Amino acid sequence: MPRSLDAPLSPNEEITLRRVALGISCARELSQRDLVRLKTLALVEMTDDRLHLTADGQQRYNMLPRATSLAAAPTYEELMSTLAERLRKERGQSETER
Repeated sequence: MPRSLDAPLSPNEEITLRRVALGISCARELSQRDLVRLKTLALVEMTDDRLHLTADGQQRYNMLPRATSLAAAPTYEELMSTLAERLRKERGQSETER
């Protein structure tokens, strides 16, 4: 496995990698320190005054954890049931401490 795929990235470097991948920030708005590190790892490159992911960069981006999608979120009823159960447990603990 190339080093670029398993080298540790700081949370800020991950954010910068995501921003390059999604094209939501121009180079001057991104952390220059993060960009230098990502370039050193050959995850991003500059061509025609534009940042983009290398093949390894795209693979690394695909490996990053994703936020939970709304489809995977519990239903309102499940959420309320879980919260009610936690509240009952907390009340039970506080009553036994008295």
